[in-house]
Amino acid sequence: MSNIENIENRIRQIEQKIDRGPAIDSAVFNQMMASETKPQAPAKSGGQPSAAMNKLNYLSMNGVHFNPNIRPSNARDVQPLAQSNGVSCGQTSVAMCINSLTGQSLTDMDIDQKYGFGLLNALKSESAASGYDWRDNGNLTADSWATIDQKVNQEKLPVVVALNGPEFSPSGRGHIVTIIKTEGDNVTYADPADGTTKTTSKYNMQTAPSHPDGNFVFVADRLNATPPVTPQMPVASSAEQPESDDFMSF
Repeated sequence: MSNIENIENRIRQIEQKIDRGPAIDSAVFNQMMASETKPQAPAKSGGQPSAAMNKLNYLSMNGVHFNPNIRPSNARDVQPLAQSNGVSCGQTSVAMCINSLTGQSLTDMDIDQKYGFGLLNALKSESAASGYDWRDNGNLTADSWATIDQKVNQEKLPVVVALNGPEFSPSGRGHIVTIIKTEGDNVTYADPADGTTKTTSKYNMQTAPSHPDGNFVFVADRLNATPPVTPQMPVASSAEQPESDDFMSF
């Protein structure tokens, strides 16, 4: 009987050891966790990975995966493009917008060959078959943001805006970009200057010096699937129509 009790006691000891798991050297464990969670200094050009990259790597190691191809864009499928020459920023922005709405793969040179610098005409002509129209929403002011916010965040439509000044056009000749997202005072836009997305503030945009053609804003609207019915006036029957000599000219 004592042998059975000894065996049962040994089994309980083994089970308790398994439940507790392996012993942890707290000093080593704390050192490891400190190295993983310690904030990293911003990376310098050619230096160590940034704090954000270290965080992504750490999360990835722990089962959280990120798709590097996901862009911070609310407007549908805007693929940033780089302009091919010093004056085609507007044509490049137009191409980006048309591609996002129609699925085409146009470049600034395609727009130039077909429309020249008729940017609004290009937007309207190329987008119509896909159910969109474009309009000039006037120059960019503080009052413009309600419409821009609605377009990019709710309707998922890109917005074209012309700007100038050191942040947007160091040359002072003006620049045209595509807004793809707003969040509070932050604005994310696709910049044809280098084909990347950048972030600035609404204040910086609305107070930017004037583009030679004005800080215009082009926005898209979805066309109605069914045009509104125009009320028709009742047509009198032949018996009710007056004789020809009863008509009077005014």
